Amino acid sequence: MAELTFRSPGVGTTEIDLSGRTTRGPQGVPAAVIGTADQGPAFVPITIASYRDFVTEFGQTDGEKFGPLAIQQWLANQQAGTYLRVLGAGDCKIRTSAGKVTNAGFIVGSQQVQAGGTVTNNVHAYTGGPAGRTTFLGCFMSESAGSTYFSEAGFTHPPAPATTAAVGSIPIIRGVIFVANGVVLTLSSTVASDNTPATGSATTATKASDAANVSQGALIGSVDTSSQQFVMLLNGLKQTDAEGPNIVTASFNPQAGNYFPDVFNTDPLKIEETGHFLYQHYDVYNSHAIITGTVLQNTGVAVALDNNLEQVAFVTTGALLHNIGGTTQPNYEGFENRFTHPFSPYVISQKFGGTPQNLFKIHCLNDGVYSNNRFKISIENIQKSNNPNIKFGKFDLIIRDFTDDDRNVRVLEAYRGLSIDPSSERYFVRIIGDMNIYYDFDQRVGSQKLVASGKFVNTSNYIRVEVAPAVDSGDIDKTALPIGYRGPYHLITSGTDSSSNPLIDSSGSFSGIINYVSASVVQRAQTPPIPMRTTIAKGTGINKSVDSQLYWGTQFEPIDSLTEPNKNNAPDIQKSPLVAFTKYMPEYQVTTQNAWVGDNAGTNDEGSIRLDSDTYNNNMFTLENVQIATNSSDVVDDKEWQAALYRRNAALASSVTKLDGTTQSGRFLNVEKDFGDLASKKHYKFSFFVQGGFDGVNIFNEERSKMLDVAIRRENGDSTNQGGVAGCTTAAYIKAIDILKEKSDTDIQLLAIPGIRQTQVTNHAISAIEERFDALYIMDIEHRDAENNVITGSDGQPNVTYTSNLFKARNIDSSFAAAYFPDVVVTDPTTNTNVQVAPSVAVLGAFGLNDSVAHPWFAPAGFARGALKASEVAVKTNRSNLDVLYDASINPITVFPGRGGPTVFGQKTLQAATSALDRINVRRLLIEIRRKVRTVANSFIFEPNRETTLARFSGVVNPILNRIQQQQGLVRFKVQIDTTTTTQADIENNTVRGKIFLQPTRTLEFISLDFVVSNAGTEI
Repeated sequence: MAELTFRSPGVGTTEIDLSGRTTRGPQGVPAAVIGTADQGPAFVPITIASYRDFVTEFGQTDGEKFGPLAIQQWLANQQAGTYLRVLGAGDCKIRTSAGKVTNAGFIVGSQQVQAGGTVTNNVHAYTGGPAGRTTFLGCFMSESAGSTYFSEAGFTHPPAPATTAAVGSIPIIRGVIFVANGVVLTLSSTVASDNTPATGSATTATKASDAANVSQGALIGSVDTSSQQFVMLLNGLKQTDAEGPNIVTASFNPQAGNYFPDVFNTDPLKIEETGHFLYQHYDVYNSHAIITGTVLQNTGVAVALDNNLEQVAFVTTGALLHNIGGTTQPNYEGFENRFTHPFSPYVISQKFGGTPQNLFKIHCLNDGVYSNNRFKISIENIQKSNNPNIKFGKFDLIIRDFTDDDRNVRVLEAYRGLSIDPSSERYFVRIIGDMNIYYDFDQRVGSQKLVASGKFVNTSNYIRVEVAPAVDSGDIDKTALPIGYRGPYHLITSGTDSSSNPLIDSSGSFSGIINYVSASVVQRAQTPPIPMRTTIAKGTGINKSVDSQLYWGTQFEPIDSLTEPNKNNAPDIQKSPLVAFTKYMPEYQVTTQNAWVGDNAGTNDEGSIRLDSDTYNNNMFTLENVQIATNSSDVVDDKEWQAALYRRNAALASSVTKLDGTTQSGRFLNVEKDFGDLASKKHYKFSFFVQGGFDGVNIFNEERSKMLDVAIRRENGDSTNQGGVAGCTTAAYIKAIDILKEKSDTDIQLLAIPGIRQTQVTNHAISAIEERFDALYIMDIEHRDAENNVITGSDGQPNVTYTSNLFKARNIDSSFAAAYFPDVVVTDPTTNTNVQVAPSVAVLGAFGLNDSVAHPWFAPAGFARGALKASEVAVKTNRSNLDVLYDASINPITVFPGRGGPTVFGQKTLQAATSALDRINVRRLLIEIRRKVRTVANSFIFEPNRETTLARFSGVVNPILNRIQQQQGLVRFKVQIDTTTTTQADIENNTVRGKIFLQPTRTLEFISLDFVVSNAGTEI
């Protein structure tokens, strides 16, 4: 706004716009909800002020999860709600000495819960089969003409046969497949004796080599080199199962209609039906490499096989037995880890003394899988200081939608003009934040607690930064700038250790079958290199020009053209070649070799096993590897950026081609020489990804993966196989309750765990709330059907009598809990669909309504304050049903004709004895008074223990109770805090004692009217 100035008398007017949306913090004491969510931190209670804030923190409702719907109902009338998200944390205890978390995650190929709720063999496979394995699907490939796809990544080609000088093809892993219990994968082959899947048990094979005992198929398979088509056999999978065909035909070509990720099963819940689950896949386009194995022929020359078939596909597993790892050999089946959050590799500086320095890395605020491919990070506008008195440069950090492309950037958050100077107001840690709040499970029971580390509050909704110690201490070279990133975590499969032990199993299995490929060749199978932007040019030949919108670093779009690598824009997340590299693989092992390694620059190789994440496939990126054209002064030529090339192996190309067609050797970018050039600053930018988010749950079991009530029931019904109270689902909810039990960490007035009905959790919740003594638990109960069987889902009609009898048999005696029946139907605000939910979802909304129109000491029931935001009830009840429920201290939810939707028609607590405290409004009255008086009492701590202080204390408490009396909460009261309650002995013990006498206002719940009919002439 321009400032007004006056030179002669007059009136000036301006506008000051204060009408924008303001952020308002939580107001009042929150209700707490424990539940699942799409995103957000796990096991950290977060208090929000509105549903909009909840969506920002935890994501939208989805028509399935009850927790988000419950908090939405509460926040419709309140301005403070606390949500605690649960994820898989196993038994919620410290890790074992081997590094795993008991009962966390899953084991590939293990027995799963079947329809009856017990853990048994896969019913879709023949009995007697082995445990399923993590199986690697691959093919032999060579670089296409003109391509340097493999060579620049540092791939070592297997030696060609002695009879030819040709370079051997490279075994490339194209897919990671989890195989179901009882199933063994092989491939159809022209040299196999039988290509029909086994019609019985797939033997007791536990390694890929043992699969040779299954006479059907082979470990080396035939590929049609024209279509890249192959056939996978699922030995042991029942042929008669319509949902699990045991022959799958697909192609390795990403541009084919039957590309194998589009054909294979990608739903983990269907692993047993289909015999397999494709966990991740790697795209390799024909423009960069072709499938071939002709140079591996023993004759040393290409051999024309029938129908263009070559034996160039392979499947293999880890070298050791199922779910076993060694000192240098990974366990590829064990995913027994608690939840993790996604993270990035370290962002690095230019080289100092020949070595780049770590600056910072990015951590997602969201735990779990969700954020693995929700956004990417870009660093841009990197500029060194041109001020001789200021050494530090500046840069921008951008958080972008993962599915955008560089020509259509969708910015989620942007932080401009950042500095690595810790004393600067624009210090990037201060601007973005580095606060890490988490629950520390890796402590002994009794020492676990919420932990907060970091100096600066997080301002981002997505990330926090972890700063390298040398940066935070100011010891980093002041000219350092972020110009690249370390190699991300990578899957290790290639090589043998110093004792010649292989990582993957090919011992004698491949050579002997067809006398075609030696075991040592297959043992060198590895994943493709991470795609990187090799040029920021568009077009070809004389039409070639720079595209200043393009970012260096990771290329998120498919690279399906060698001559125009930037032609393809693919915003579809499923078509991004980066998705495979974001997925979690086991990295928690302490005593054995991890399958997934990173953040380990400088680590020495073990034998021929490449561990260093920087040198693995040359996956480290730095702008110092961009070869540029220069002018006569050896300064970057800002008009020749179309000639720039990224050289991931740090080896200069023979030349770069300028616009006029001439060539020059050029040189690599140099921070000191080039990063002060403002004209070229727009090209100093790069992008990278985050990886490694894991939910810590069993992805093959729907109830456990969604952490549903039925999973708790099964864990405790089959404690030997499913963990009991230490089972992943049970333990998660119990731990969440324990976190909220700690009064010093959270202040709550209500607790709901929507949809969780099992006694192991609900009893624990009652005990925790009683220990808090300042909140009420809104409880969901188990339902029984007409056959007196427990209902484990939304299907089945609850029977009022059996449900009430089951609940009464629990003999609960607590005024700090209230139970409701039946379920209700609400409308999901995101999907706009009707969802049947546990009663606590809508009842929490009724409590919010009650407190917004009245006070906590009013009954949250009846037509005025108990009307629910629900369309119908799951069970229609009559007067007899209502009596049965109320006799069992279950508060009915019912619909009265002509009176609108469902209404809460009861307000009993679960106290057994008849007293004022068997009503919700009285219990909440006392909770409210205790909270208010406690707040006042805290202000008198450390005051002189004198009679005048006692009088002041009493004088402050009286108005509080007087106000509640005026608001119909109390009939009468008396406050006694004086020398009659506080004796000389108390004074000598630094204690004040007082008594507060209360007579609560009772509610009107029963109305009895006699209608007298008289004869004519009788006086009325």
